[in-house]
Amino acid sequence: MAIGFTVSAITDKKVIPDKSLSKQSTPRVRIQTFGDGYEQRIVDGINNINESFTLTFTNRDKTEADDIIAFFDSKGAATAFEFIHPDTNSTTTTTRTVSGSTSSNTNVTLSATNLEIAAGAVVSYTTDPPISGTPTVASINGTALVLSTAQSISSGTTLTFVNQNERKINVVCDSWTTSFNNKDFYNIQANFRRVYEP
Repeated sequence: MAIGFTVSAITDKKVIPDKSLSKQSTPRVRIQTFGDGYEQRIVDGINNINESFTLTFTNRDKTEADDIIAFFDSKGAATAFEFIHPDTNSTTTTTRTVSGSTSSNTNVTLSATNLEIAAGAVVSYTTDPPISGTPTVASINGTALVLSTAQSISSGTTLTFVNQNERKINVVCDSWTTSFNNKDFYNIQANFRRVYEP
């Protein structure tokens, strides 16, 4: 799954939170009340819905836990980073280059190590020969993908992957808590807040 965030200091490692991710949305409005109980409300600003996320990273080994914490430390709640979260009304798009030709095959190898592609993503490209049908990503193993239908794709072709039901936003990590679990495994709970930046 593409959900999570990338820790660039550790060779573009994708960090995927536990499935217990929660989101809180709080609209920001200005309210004027009057003596007779009458009330007027107006939206406060362009992006008036404050969004925050609570994420957990359970039973992570010491190396991964240290990498996650070092990433949060480096951002210091001041520098935003991209976070992909579930959203049934949205999609994220990723482009990646094929490394090695395929001929009437479902197996495709990509050149990128940080794929940001989810199983079920719709695949397309614009070069000749055109893609056949509407293939999706059936499975992912490292940089190797298995497509739902056989394709003939030349090496160096740029593929576009549309991940369904995901949204990419900018966030800061306002706080995090680390707890020792057992046998060098750690639990981390983090609180992300959506930010709007140019």
